[in-house]
Amino acid sequence: MINNVNGEKFDVIVVGAGPAGGQCARELSKKGRKVLIIEKSSGIGRPDFSSGGTPRETFKDFDLPPELGRGSWSKILIAAYNDSKTWDYKETRGSVFDFNKLKKFLVGEAIKNGTDILVGTSAEAPIIEDDFIAGVRYKGAFGEGVARGKVVVDASGPTGVLASQIGLRKEVPCSASIGIELIVENTPEEFKDTLAFYFSDYYVPYGYGWIFPFGQNSLKVGVAVYKAKERGIDEAEYGITDMMKVLKKFIARFPQLKNVQPIDLHGGNIYINAGIKKHSKNGFLAIGDAAMQINPLAGEGIRPALHSGRMAARVIDKALSSSDFSESALKEYDKSWQKYIGPKWRRAFLISEKLYVNLAQNQWKDIMQILSDLSPGELFEVGFNFNFLKVLKFAKVLKIGKLIKEVIE
Repeated sequence: MINNVNGEKFDVIVVGAGPAGGQCARELSKKGRKVLIIEKSSGIGRPDFSSGGTPRETFKDFDLPPELGRGSWSKILIAAYNDSKTWDYKETRGSVFDFNKLKKFLVGEAIKNGTDILVGTSAEAPIIEDDFIAGVRYKGAFGEGVARGKVVVDASGPTGVLASQIGLRKEVPCSASIGIELIVENTPEEFKDTLAFYFSDYYVPYGYGWIFPFGQNSLKVGVAVYKAKERGIDEAEYGITDMMKVLKKFIARFPQLKNVQPIDLHGGNIYINAGIKKHSKNGFLAIGDAAMQINPLAGEGIRPALHSGRMAARVIDKALSSSDFSESALKEYDKSWQKYIGPKWRRAFLISEKLYVNLAQNQWKDIMQILSDLSPGELFEVGFNFNFLKVLKFAKVLKIGKLIKEVIE
């Protein structure tokens, strides 16, 4: 870590030390690129808001040590009103990230490979010269100044501080949601190996709840409210008081949780949409949550963030090798992202727009019946890989079957 970099030049400036920014810096630094990370938090690893459920493939795909997972799962449970279904994979199918440790690991590897980092520092504005993003103006605990880079990457999270200023997030249709989560101890055995999701207004009006295993004798228990601002929840301050009421009502649905001991509380905004349409400008990329790259159905953000960081690093490394930092060169990232997940997320967004509007009990009953017909493997394909060809009937129940079919075809 360094105190100031005023006037210094870098190959790449990454704003944000979350999974997207950390993975991007990690991969670029391994290739010998001169990288600077600017992180507004006073230390790496905070804020610690992510439910963290992920399939086991994530660890292999990104060469992550198993100790970054805290709590494994072999089952998935989905419940709505008085209907529920559990899918048993008969083996460990995934884990729940320790989000704090994950971020520290990614940034730690980047630093080990020569990356510089400013903590407690905000990126205030992009430097624009000859229609290129040429650096960042920053301000923080160690002063203020200007850092110059051949490519600037906005991985600043939901605020998208630079992407917003240069217009990449302008007029993107999205639904501002809020999530809040408790880590609790002294938990019952029945939740220890299951990713459990709870839908319908019986559990969480206009949203969903979750209970995930988080190591020995611990659970993550959380709720998210869709279109929170329209529900009277103040997103500017995470609506902490309102969301605590929602969370307490959710926990009260489970008498077996009455003796749990809370040890941590965290929350944040979630912007649900199909992602921004354009990620690149001359000398600039927006990735991860800054590009609204979050699972529209269940809020999963870590795995897509890691993918976006890797894709960005590969495109930037190629641009550095050719000394071409134009939008046309960096647009390769847009193409890679669209190929990876773009159309699938548009379908997921269409479904989420209908799903979190307090469906009637009979509608949820129909949905649960359709889901119950899926095998564990099919459910995995739908939930983690967005293979909606398996659930066209599900879309029909939501009265968007024709629209979903048109998108798929």
